[in-house]
Amino acid sequence: MKKLYLLLFPLLIFRVANAQTAEKYEMLSLDAGTFFPKGPGRDITANFPYTVTSFASGTRDQQTFDGSLRGKFTSPAYMLGLSFGVVRMHSHIDVGGGLLREDGGDHGYYLKGGYGYGVSLGGLIVRPTLDIYYLAEKNKMGTIDNTRKEISLLGYTAYEQYSKQLDDGDGGTYEATYNANHLDINYQRSSFLANPKIVLTPRVMGRFVFGLELGWMIQVTQRCKLQLEQTTTSSEQTNTVGKVSVGNNGALSGPYAALNIGVRF
Repeated sequence: MKKLYLLLFPLLIFRVANAQTAEKYEMLSLDAGTFFPKGPGRDITANFPYTVTSFASGTRDQQTFDGSLRGKFTSPAYMLGLSFGVVRMHSHIDVGGGLLREDGGDHGYYLKGGYGYGVSLGGLIVRPTLDIYYLAEKNKMGTIDNTRKEISLLGYTAYEQYSKQLDDGDGGTYEATYNANHLDINYQRSSFLANPKIVLTPRVMGRFVFGLELGWMIQVTQRCKLQLEQTTTSSEQTNTVGKVSVGNNGALSGPYAALNIGVRF
């Protein structure tokens, strides 16, 4: 009988720990994270010919675009955002998003979602978690004058005007036409990352929830493109003329740490 008690004791401890973790609440939290990609990216250059047809002078010229991003992609990368979490028994589901920036100036936004399973160890809850991140970065490499001009480049044509379908506020849409002023050449990088991590939180006693995350970012996929984007000085509405795929840049895998401060309700 004594041996049976000894065998059942670890199971009893585990059940008590699980019972302590069995909570039910929702929370909104502020997340401040840092990760250290081993390959943050290389300097980028773009050089290609384009043709400009000027309606003001009636001329047609061949020109060359020269643009670069130097020292932009650095490590570490800083992330700041909000997340919404749902805790049911041991399960924790969260979704969120925010902004990211590197010391070199590279910037963008991220979206994330994940699942964790919490186990109580005394006054501490340990939650192994897997999050999936989508990172989108955008940096301008240069610009071309598009005022009263038609620009042909990389298999696309940027006309002197562009139209957008806008909401009229009554459930319908209307078409607005803008005079293009500039054609921006933007470098875009988008990545999916898996983030296995351990989340450590004190047992929740009041309205506030605190957490420490330690994990590793693992790059799953990446796409890099040149975006040809028309802008106008009369509105914030822009128009993407086209996108051209370019080679991958860097490998955003590396250690990750974050602090969370949340309010449950």
